[in-house]
Amino acid sequence: MGTLKEQLFTQVASRTLNRLTKDLQKKFELKKGDRFNVKGITYEIGPPRFQKDGIQFEISSKIPGEEFPPAYEHANYFKEIEKACRSSSKKPEAADMENIVRETRDQERKERDYVKLTYLYALNELYDDREVSTQVQEYAKNPEKAKELPPPMPGVNTLAGRIILNRLEAALYDAARRNVDTLIKANEDVREGLKKLRKG
Repeated sequence: MGTLKEQLFTQVASRTLNRLTKDLQKKFELKKGDRFNVKGITYEIGPPRFQKDGIQFEISSKIPGEEFPPAYEHANYFKEIEKACRSSSKKPEAADMENIVRETRDQERKERDYVKLTYLYALNELYDDREVSTQVQEYAKNPEKAKELPPPMPGVNTLAGRIILNRLEAALYDAARRNVDTLIKANEDVREGLKKLRKG
């Protein structure tokens, strides 16, 4: 079941990543379930897990094998994407190539390869205890700032707890958005290179 802290952090992280997915589905093309499509590539943000005193989640994108020139392998594409994502400021904890088989309505099997990146954010990357403490003291000295307080949350009885979860939500949303943007850019760059290969 996990501690109350783990439950609250996972609940906030789930809500945050769901909101990000919905925002990306509005910005790009909506796909079935929690997926969205950017220029013909399907992306998905997986559910968060509380790990090693941090938040872990996965981002995946379909490998566009139908665009490959002859003799170009899915593994080559995966390596190029992994290399591009590992050169960003926040490197994925792990990168895997995953094969997914889905049954369609007309009993046809669809097989797809995906790039799956796993990210882990330590809690100190998402909020700073000293800043939280300073903010709590500010509210105590200036009660007129009460309207700026984060909203109450079930199971959270302290002002510090509300501030922490509020900061966690904002920081995780921005961090995951940057990770998705990095993967989208990597796909665009590698596909551009493939176009040159096909022409050459």
